Amino acid sequence: MRSVFLYLWVLWLGFFASVHFALAAPGDAAQLVKDYRNGLVFVEGKTGQGSGFIVDYKAQKYLFTNAHVMAGVRVPQFKLLDLSPVRVGNAVAAVGHDVLALAVLSGGSALPCVESVDKETSIGDEVVVLGNAEGAGVVNLLQGSIVGIGPNLVEVNAPFVPGNSGSPIIHLRSGKVIGIATYMIVRRMGPQGEKVRRFGYRLDSIQQWQPVDWTRFYAEADMLGKIEKTTAEFGALLEDFGKNGKATRSYTSPAIRSALEAFSASLRNGVGRADGEQVAERLLSSLRTASARDVRDAKASIGYDFFKRQLETESRDREEITKVFDQALKKPRR
Repeated sequence: MRSVFLYLWVLWLGFFASVHFALAAPGDAAQLVKDYRNGLVFVEGKTGQGSGFIVDYKAQKYLFTNAHVMAGVRVPQFKLLDLSPVRVGNAVAAVGHDVLALAVLSGGSALPCVESVDKETSIGDEVVVLGNAEGAGVVNLLQGSIVGIGPNLVEVNAPFVPGNSGSPIIHLRSGKVIGIATYMIVRRMGPQGEKVRRFGYRLDSIQQWQPVDWTRFYAEADMLGKIEKTTAEFGALLEDFGKNGKATRSYTSPAIRSALEAFSASLRNGVGRADGEQVAERLLSSLRTASARDVRDAKASIGYDFFKRQLETESRDREEITKVFDQALKKPRR
């Protein structure tokens, strides 16, 4: 789901920042907040908010955040804790990662970044996540440890929450960024409560970047948003059919709404039992076709890897929905 390598003058600045941070009492979480405050960024816009950070990445200065954060923030502004602005230039989106990087033109100080998570960290090492919890405009210090390391991800138990997306995951002993807080998986455990797992994408595992054209990026984000909403409405519709045998809610998806309106019009015109069964079959067939059409069309036009991976998830959900309609159409009629 975005060249950026033009700002050679930040080489000296990145070196200076690395030296400064190396003196910043590694292992002291509270001290990290003080030393890194000019590298933490609030991402705010007309349609959303999130977190980001400035990092010394491959000897250049970039603002890192999640691709999903930028997909949800239109007309974004980037500000430090003292509300001073960060000016950014060209953007690139990472392939295989929910990560987006913007060249920093002015403002802020760069945090140091590990060159190899595998070589410089171990499971059990302490980490700190510094972020904008729930978009409240307040930096939280969330401590925990590394509980898993994968090819592209690190799993931590630092209790970050929605709104922390885009925050740096910092290896406490070295004071270096190892990843970007991205998502949580919550599993309900019945009476025992729930189990939460938290993941961040590694910065050292990114191998390929896509230049970001913002018009196209936001167009694809909107396309995925509509598909996700339609998937949710199909789920609600199947729940309605299962409980009530009919649609009892209002649906805004054009594909669902047009099929239901055609069905209602046929019923208003009056049909017998045999004709009624044919009308019901036409409704199910129309909904089955609609459940696959928008995903199929999107596959032909989506270009950013981040959105392609989101579309794969939606496609799997729609395949399950299609199977339900297939089973309903195979049932013998009375």
